[in-house]
Amino acid sequence: MVSGPGLGPPEPGGDGGQVPGPAKMLAVPDMGLQGLYIGSSPERSPVPSPPGSPRTQESCGIAPLTPSQSPKPETRAPQHAPFSVVVAIDFGTTSSGYAFSFASDPEAIHMMRKWEGGDPGVAHQKTPTCLLLTPEGAFHSFGYTARDYYHDLDPEEARDWLYFEKFKMKIHSATDLTLKTQLEAVNGKKMPALEVFAHALRFFKEHALQELREQCPSLPEKDTVRWVLTVPAIWKQPAKQFMREAAYLAGLVSREDAEQLLIALEPEAASVYCRKLRLHQLLDLSSRAPGSGRLGERRSIDSSFRQAREQLRRSRHSRTFLVESGVGELWAEMQAGDRYVVADCGGGTVDLTVHQLEQPHGTLKELYKASGGPYGAVGVDLAFEQLLGRIFGEDFITTFKRQRPAAWVDLTIAFEARKRTAGPHRAGALNISLPFSFIDFYRKQRGHNVETALRRSSVNFVKWSSQGMLRMSCEAMNELFQPTVSGIIQHIEALLARPEVQGVKLLFLVGGFAESAVLQHAVQTALGARGLRVVVPHDVGLTILKGAVLF
Repeated sequence: MVSGPGLGPPEPGGDGGQVPGPAKMLAVPDMGLQGLYIGSSPERSPVPSPPGSPRTQESCGIAPLTPSQSPKPETRAPQHAPFSVVVAIDFGTTSSGYAFSFASDPEAIHMMRKWEGGDPGVAHQKTPTCLLLTPEGAFHSFGYTARDYYHDLDPEEARDWLYFEKFKMKIHSATDLTLKTQLEAVNGKKMPALEVFAHALRFFKEHALQELREQCPSLPEKDTVRWVLTVPAIWKQPAKQFMREAAYLAGLVSREDAEQLLIALEPEAASVYCRKLRLHQLLDLSSRAPGSGRLGERRSIDSSFRQAREQLRRSRHSRTFLVESGVGELWAEMQAGDRYVVADCGGGTVDLTVHQLEQPHGTLKELYKASGGPYGAVGVDLAFEQLLGRIFGEDFITTFKRQRPAAWVDLTIAFEARKRTAGPHRAGALNISLPFSFIDFYRKQRGHNVETALRRSSVNFVKWSSQGMLRMSCEAMNELFQPTVSGIIQHIEALLARPEVQGVKLLFLVGGFAESAVLQHAVQTALGARGLRVVVPHDVGLTILKGAVLF
């Protein structure tokens, strides 16, 4: 059991989506935070969110995960005025971003500004979850800036800098999570996980507030912003509380104004967003024609107008995304009692939830506890690392990562670029660049070159290119996906076999990993035969972020 100061077990029934048993309304109950606050007195309990605030459960049918109410109403802090702006932070394993909307125009979602740096062909509305600290442990940079600066450091100098990537997985996998839990940087040095997360959240806070000041100079900063922070539904209560504590340390909100921060479950945020989508904003992986049946009859002049307006905004590189004031055609087609699965496939985890539409208010019921596991996109990266170990030796890869950390990051970037191009029907091999530092280091360590290592290895589907690259067949690349993709499909099939969730006909595939053509094809092939309709929103990697703004 996870334990530690301030991160004790939740109260019974205190985790929406974690308690098995009968179906329950999709409202996250009392978190039992009174016993979890660190250094705070029990009587200073947070208050519920103001009824007049934007994004209350009346607007979306899902109650947000709010701090618990005080057991003594007379000791509550005064209610704040409604918030002027909602800022959501999607803190992911591999990439993160923020978006916001103003209470005066809640249906206009403003995505974060384009980041400096980045990879060709990759959307920049998110930035890599990479943090760089100086040798003294002070904040230096985050995202593309951190990654590129670290990459450009002299190899000897880079050994002293603290570079963290994909560190969110530590919170999910830790069995003994406490406020003193340590995270290990790429160079092997450690520092408290709470400080690492706080550095990252502080970066997003400052970045978002600066953009808000530029867009609305008259906007007062204090008590104006409601912050929404997304977490996987499969996280245990201590992990969710850990994120709240990191937000306090980052200065996102104060303990006295705890209601300014909502912890939103990622699949719930995805549901809120998916219900707004029109047909042209969805990719149906099934063989159905998009305009067949009742859905086609619901297309209207209004839909065409909105589609044209959206395309116009995109052509102008606008960061503003308009959502419907009502619900989209797909959601409008659903009847009371209809059930669907949200499969949130992210960088670190797959998060599965089953919802049932309730009437007359369109609220949702959760039919089964959230389930899933560590089957995110990083599993493909791990498979690639294991492949390198088979070719060059696991001991060499371990040594190289420690002694040439910046070059290792460079290699992972090269693999990521090729991984994104993988597809089930792709023809032709893929070339993956090996950094010169890797080639030179291997020759010095082993006494022969990498080409010799490839010839001697038992891996016959990876060759050495005359251009100085690893040449991998597309079948070999797809094989790297198989352990992770198979884990996702097995989890979905096991969930659908549960008697509590019979009758599911629709599956929303969301999250950054859902962009993968390999995953999409595998899910449709495995589940389409059983009559399950698989739907992927456009901009699928931003689904949770946009839904969190609407939360």
